[in-house]
Amino acid sequence: MSVIKYIGRTTDFRGNTLWELVGNLRDFGVGRLVIRNMFQRYEEPCYMRILKVDVKPHDPAKDPIRKVAVTVEKVWRGVVSPKPVTIYRTSYKPDYELVPKEEESKYLNNTKKVSEQILATEVEFPPLFREFIRQETGVEEPKMKVHYKLTPNKRVRLAKEGEKPTIKCTMGLGTPASPKLYEGIAL
Repeated sequence: MSVIKYIGRTTDFRGNTLWELVGNLRDFGVGRLVIRNMFQRYEEPCYMRILKVDVKPHDPAKDPIRKVAVTVEKVWRGVVSPKPVTIYRTSYKPDYELVPKEEESKYLNNTKKVSEQILATEVEFPPLFREFIRQETGVEEPKMKVHYKLTPNKRVRLAKEGEKPTIKCTMGLGTPASPKLYEGIAL
């Protein structure tokens, strides 16, 4: 009996490429639901409804990887994207699965949504930087203003005035593996 030894990068992908799925369906699967296996780790439903498939001639000499542009209505963690999304750059990954018609209601009827998280508008500086600022300015507890880029996939926002944040960001060393080594040191 011989032993099989795999060489190279491993992957967590399970399924087919998007081209393999839509290429075998009537009307390229317009109206059908597709899931990305990587996103099935969330409790909230993650799926895509195919709206349009843009089939272009493929020249394997120029690009050996077959990609396809698919416009979808994307639902990620229970939140529907406001505009249709075109999937092209990730369509070559073998991680897509077609949802059987009898199981579509399981995704469509799931009403769970990701809860919105609230960030503080200011956070502490890292410890060493905080000491430099204290020496330079004399401010005892300097704070850094938080800048956050809002995207459709993220359900996080900055706290409004008077609102309590749900995510606490602190700077420090955390819990040491051996507290005895840090006795007598102010952290």
